[in-house]
Amino acid sequence: MGYNKSMLKSFSYRLYPTAEQQSLLARTFGSVRFVYNRLLEYRNKAYERRKESRNYYDCNAFLRKLKDIYPWLRDVNSQSLQMANKNLDTAFRNFFRNPGKTGYPTFKKRCARQSFQCPQNVKVDYKAATVYLPKIGWIDCVFHRRFKGDVKTVTVVLEPSGKYYVRILVENGICKAGTDRKLPTSLDDVLGIDMGVKTLAVCSDGTEYQNNRHLANSERKLKVLQRRVARKKKGSSNRKKAIKKLARCHEKIRNQRDDTIEKTTADIVNKNHVAVCVEDLNTKGMMHNHRLAKAISDASFSRFLARLEQKCIEHGTLFIKVPRFYASSKLCSNCGYIYKDLTLSEREWKCPVCNVVHDRDRNGSVNIQKKGYEMMTIPVDGGKSTPVKTNMVDDRANAPKKPNVEKAGIVLENTTQEAPCL
Repeated sequence: MGYNKSMLKSFSYRLYPTAEQQSLLARTFGSVRFVYNRLLEYRNKAYERRKESRNYYDCNAFLRKLKDIYPWLRDVNSQSLQMANKNLDTAFRNFFRNPGKTGYPTFKKRCARQSFQCPQNVKVDYKAATVYLPKIGWIDCVFHRRFKGDVKTVTVVLEPSGKYYVRILVENGICKAGTDRKLPTSLDDVLGIDMGVKTLAVCSDGTEYQNNRHLANSERKLKVLQRRVARKKKGSSNRKKAIKKLARCHEKIRNQRDDTIEKTTADIVNKNHVAVCVEDLNTKGMMHNHRLAKAISDASFSRFLARLEQKCIEHGTLFIKVPRFYASSKLCSNCGYIYKDLTLSEREWKCPVCNVVHDRDRNGSVNIQKKGYEMMTIPVDGGKSTPVKTNMVDDRANAPKKPNVEKAGIVLENTTQEAPCL
């Protein structure tokens, strides 16, 4: 149950670039997208013509050739272009690692949400409230909090609403989790949580967190804005304005949902329990239920559980997942009787053995609490730990000594192409 003491944490800040800086950011967005697409084309044609694969180092050599053909690529931060190559290589690795689950890398189009990464040479001035980006300069920024730790990657994002953000990924050592964490000594040290659509989370101590249904409450407004977009002429300035208003509405819904999740998970972790137990939900499988898919997506179970786990790690709290097939709602928490005929519409049921009336969510949270406590106190295999097999792979062994750009037989066309603009 151990966690690493260092963890990655992202901080997002709002940027306010000038008109000139917005032009430079737009050129960077377009150049990064252009390089990504040309490198993907390079890999595809190499395999189609010669049945040969191209790796990260081959694409780096091809990127240098692209800069000679398109001089305007040198006006952009070179490391941002290299990160496009790295992201493409990661996409191919994920595809070959999970061919059935991860799709083949596709070309990127100029969409409403755009981004680029800066791995180095980014400076932050808290007093002046500015951020320095290579080849762009100092940009006004709003710091709502300071970060501590080593900066790993900086990502600049343009949201569909027209707002600019800088997201700083930091590796810090503030995690309290480690080998010195204690196990619960009683059932009161464990908190069980049952998640649902009607009530977002019901805790074993009786606390309930309501589902605010942010998407459902804004559906009427979304319908009006979507109708306005549909009635505007394609390509017109009025259509662009209507699309931006629609994007702002979606952004507000997302911010409301994130705010609810952050406050709820923070309140749960601040209860200072030794362990927090939840059900291992198959959210992807639950989305196949077309009657509940929208409500489940609106509640964002995956996001909730991910943030709860992260905060438990930060505070040194054990985070336990109870098996998903454990009948938490059908099991009587008082006597252990299993009510097999329990339906989803039944919010309460009476145990025929002990005559106790159960609220299905509260009863489920108590059973999750007991099951999680049982999992932590009963040793597995007589208390012996089972070693985990891991594959040690050194990618440098597969790297070619001399990457060959011309080997694929690709001809760079349209050498007079201008710099991409947004």
